[in-house]
Amino acid sequence: MRTNRGFTLVELAVVTSIIVTLLGFITINLVRSQQTASLNSVEEILLADLKQQQLKAMIGDTEGRVISDPYGIHFDQTKYTLFHGAYSAGDISNSVINLDSSMKFNNSGFNVICSKLKGEIPAATIIELQDNTNSKLKRIHLNIYGTVTQVESL
Repeated sequence: MRTNRGFTLVELAVVTSIIVTLLGFITINLVRSQQTASLNSVEEILLADLKQQQLKAMIGDTEGRVISDPYGIHFDQTKYTLFHGAYSAGDISNSVINLDSSMKFNNSGFNVICSKLKGEIPAATIIELQDNTNSKLKRIHLNIYGTVTQVESL
């Protein structure tokens, strides 16, 4: 009597489908975590730039100019601009930071300007940063002192 050793076609199909399903779940989770890390990274860089602009305004940093100016950030949909004095799009001393192609600001076209010596901003402000790939949203709340009071992840 002969014994057949090996796997049947059905057994191979079941094992293969289980492996493919598990790999699919792993891939999806890795992509999600990468997108979340990207959004968090942009948020951290933006907050660091905001604090830097506020510090420059408070210490009266002139950056080699004769007088000190207020410092601020201008928000466009796909970028933000660090500036001093009054915002002018063509000023060569501006520093433009472009967002990743999957990121955008929902509320664009406004400035956050830190006053000289105090570093205060004119009004409480909300900055909305969105990841277009998964519609995740970060809402950053600033009070009139330029302090982050809350960061919502929606």
